[in-house]
Amino acid sequence: MFILTGVVGIIWAAIGWFVYREPRDKSGVNQAAIDLIASGAGLVDVESGASKETKPKLKWSDVKVVLTRRKLWGIYLGQFCLTSTLWFFLTWFPTYLVDYRGMDYIESGFMASLPFIAALVGVLLSGWVSDFMVKKGLSLGTARKLPIIIGLAMTVFMVGANYTDSSALVIVFMSIAFFGNGFASITWSLVSALAPERLLGLTGGMFNFIGNLSSIATPIVIGFLVTDVDFAPAFVYMAAITIVGVLSYVFLVGKVERVEE
Repeated sequence: MFILTGVVGIIWAAIGWFVYREPRDKSGVNQAAIDLIASGAGLVDVESGASKETKPKLKWSDVKVVLTRRKLWGIYLGQFCLTSTLWFFLTWFPTYLVDYRGMDYIESGFMASLPFIAALVGVLLSGWVSDFMVKKGLSLGTARKLPIIIGLAMTVFMVGANYTDSSALVIVFMSIAFFGNGFASITWSLVSALAPERLLGLTGGMFNFIGNLSSIATPIVIGFLVTDVDFAPAFVYMAAITIVGVLSYVFLVGKVERVEE
């Protein structure tokens, strides 16, 4: 598995290197396509006027900008809450099925795959729904934020596992929760819409950094909360953290508009 995933990564990196181009540099792209990208908050002229010979240097003043804007902290915190659910499913969920639900490893492997399939559907559906809302005339902020907020809210369904002894219902609750997590996965669209044009890369890096701190926090926090016989506090924690994510997008992000330096 390590070799296979490594090879796939190398192949995809090569495809990106040889195929990806800036919109204006891509052959076959006309002005209508450029205008369409720009209308969706895409930065089609981000390199205009910049000398390719100039080597950008990290400035602490730039770091200060991306760490002192309320809207950006809204997406940072929201991403932390979103990826917390992912790391729960990657780390503790199989343990929960085996040690707390009494499944064997083969059965738990099959059962654990079902929420991931639901998440896959959610990921694909969220992008389509978001773009559909844009085509129907809804604002870019509504079209991007609403799937995220709805998806995070759906993740709370995992608390239902605390109130049933049915393994089938547990998987249903987990599949709804992970579908919601996938449905909320279009968060990167807000990075491109909110980040200062000159600091898009730095904002994206900070977004990833803070979001992925959940890979450290989630396994440790759940390990402190659960006991040998009670896993319920873990689901309460996961529900609470996703509610924080919803509040972050509602009150911190607010109106979707580009942050000024």
